[in-house]
Amino acid sequence: MSSGNAGGGGGLFDRLKGKAKQVAGSVLDDKKLEREGQLHEEKADAAQGAKRREAEAARERDEADVVARERDLKVEEQRLAAEETAEAREAAVERQRAEEKLRIEREHAQREADVARDERARQAQITADEQEAARERAHARREASETENEAEQARATAELLDRAAEKRGR
Repeated sequence: MSSGNAGGGGGLFDRLKGKAKQVAGSVLDDKKLEREGQLHEEKADAAQGAKRREAEAARERDEADVVARERDLKVEEQRLAAEETAEAREAAVERQRAEEKLRIEREHAQREADVARDERARQAQITADEQEAARERAHARREASETENEAEQARATAELLDRAAEKRGR
């Protein structure tokens, strides 16, 4: 019982060899030769079945590999989507922070401008008050000077009157 199954065509060779032995065994009435022919055919059938099962197993492995790759791709897509979502959230938070910082800076600048405006208004009021006080002092000095002049004139008049009264009384 030689195999003769040295390559991919061994199954066909065994089948032909088996048929030939069966025919020869039947013609020669050799049951052993006939049985050997049947064994060669069974061997060819088994080899053919094994090849089919190997091909089916390879196809199933390929399908399993495809399913696993698809699953891996889906997981990767989900991971990337989660990363994109996280990045979008981070970008939104960063944008909000930047907007809040800008709002605070604007408020600060506005407050500084308000303080500066109030300080200018206060300084203007102080200047106006000082000018008013200076005018009032000048007016008071003029009045005091006029009063002093009047007093001086009154003293001078009183002195003249006193002298005239002394001259009369003498």
